[in-house]
Amino acid sequence: MSLEFLTVTAAAYLASKLYHHAVVPDAIAAARYLPAALLLATLYCVSTLWLGDPALLLAFRRRQLLWNAVRATVLSFCFLLSGMFLLKTSLEYSRGAFFAQLVTVCLATLALRGILIRRQERALGQGRLALRRAFLIGDPAASSALSKRLDANGVVTIAQFPLSSLDADQPSSMTRELIEACRSLAVDEIFVLPQPSELESVRPVLDQLSQLPVAVHVMVPGLDGLLSSSEISAFGDVTTMKVQGEPLSAADELLKRGFDIVVSALLLVTLAPLMLMIGALVKLTSPGPALFRQVRHGFNNKAITVLKFRTMQVRTDDKCEDFRQAARNDDRVTWVGAMLRATSIDELPQLFNVLRGEMSLVGPRPHAVAHNKMFEERIPPLSRRHNVKPGITGWAQVNRLRGETDTLQKMQRRIDHDLFYVDNWSFYFDLKIMFLTALLLFSRKNYQNSY
Repeated sequence: MSLEFLTVTAAAYLASKLYHHAVVPDAIAAARYLPAALLLATLYCVSTLWLGDPALLLAFRRRQLLWNAVRATVLSFCFLLSGMFLLKTSLEYSRGAFFAQLVTVCLATLALRGILIRRQERALGQGRLALRRAFLIGDPAASSALSKRLDANGVVTIAQFPLSSLDADQPSSMTRELIEACRSLAVDEIFVLPQPSELESVRPVLDQLSQLPVAVHVMVPGLDGLLSSSEISAFGDVTTMKVQGEPLSAADELLKRGFDIVVSALLLVTLAPLMLMIGALVKLTSPGPALFRQVRHGFNNKAITVLKFRTMQVRTDDKCEDFRQAARNDDRVTWVGAMLRATSIDELPQLFNVLRGEMSLVGPRPHAVAHNKMFEERIPPLSRRHNVKPGITGWAQVNRLRGETDTLQKMQRRIDHDLFYVDNWSFYFDLKIMFLTALLLFSRKNYQNSY
């Protein structure tokens, strides 16, 4: 926190000084920004405490720590701006200097946290850093496996005890020994790993461990991976463990939908001349309609009609049930279609699908119904990718998992990336994918899987 305080102060002051030196030369005005820089640094540190960064640091939540650097920066500048407005001093603060400080502080704090996280990772890997100290109680094999995983995250295992050695009915010598060891060694965490046959004896052991002022965790047998996204939920006096929730809250859906409407409408207006020209080119160079319509799976497996510029020749002998995915050097693809596919321009009409609410700008790419049926039995979680709206671009696409999925391995990799997006959605994640998509459009590497 001391490093961040100094970093924010220096970044804010130097940004204002350089701005006034380069844009509005005024040495006296630049000197007045030092108190504001100190105030910004204080507000930033208070914001990090409010966002729970100390707990995230102990839990080694790297991604959240980086995201919170941005959030704390925005919060501190919002508080500063609100204070200046209430005190009627905002006119004395240059708007250019304000935005220069905002960008500089954001980049500086992200860079600092990135460096510190890397140092922390190296220290953990070399065994020079222990964030927490733990006792493990349970099956020796399971305890050893968990110990290795905890050690990689800065939690050092002090000792392991078999659960069967603790008397569930009354304190035994082993129980008393465990409790005294926890007190003398300043243990931070206790992990209890029962076998299915030992579940009945866990509650009495937890009652005995309750006399220790430490965190006690119970690992539910067989549900370790499932619990990673679970939370405790309550309905009156009924308490449950919710292992799956809605991918997006009502507020998240409103934000995502609002962003989709605004951006898709702007893109349609801006790109209308280009789309009309492409439609005419497709129509004039090969017989058939300019747009290709295909039924695909959308949100919650609902069938939707997806629009694309037609890139293939229309053949009267083709049957609907004879589904064949486009492949490299496919003789059905027209010369105009090849260019459209290479640049992904054939997807532009899907902006209408986004505007109608059938698709989103970012999400798992919609597959043809026949394509899904080829893999849904061999990849059981496949339909879970439809828990969010399909998108024009997605996490799999920016990781160059585009094009033909003619093997189970190719489809599995795409599904894995789609499910990662579903489980880790955030508005920031959407913006990141859109930025990476824009970069890929100008990259020749994007063309290698354009089919």
